[in-house]
Amino acid sequence: MVTLSIDRTIFTDEVISKAVYWEANQYIVTRQLNGNAETLCFEPKPNYQEEENALKDRFLTRLNDFKVQQIVNDETKDLRTILYIKAFANNDDFEEISE
Repeated sequence: MVTLSIDRTIFTDEVISKAVYWEANQYIVTRQLNGNAETLCFEPKPNYQEEENALKDRFLTRLNDFKVQQIVNDETKDLRTILYIKAFANNDDFEEISE
């Protein structure tokens, strides 16, 4: 069994949940929240073996990947909303007035 402690002030529940999801095929993962730390226990499913460091490296990489995706999504939310509105609105409403 592999146990990791994740700082919830750095990684949100959404980010941790996404990373945990990707391990669900190979591991049974239990989660316990203790203040600002979340403890994750990874128990390999039957007939699955892997070095502990491989799991740790992959999981921490996924955490960081999902964290960056979350940052990009948060920073581009307004722009995406504008693009959706423009894409589905009547084009006449957005024509530029040239004089």
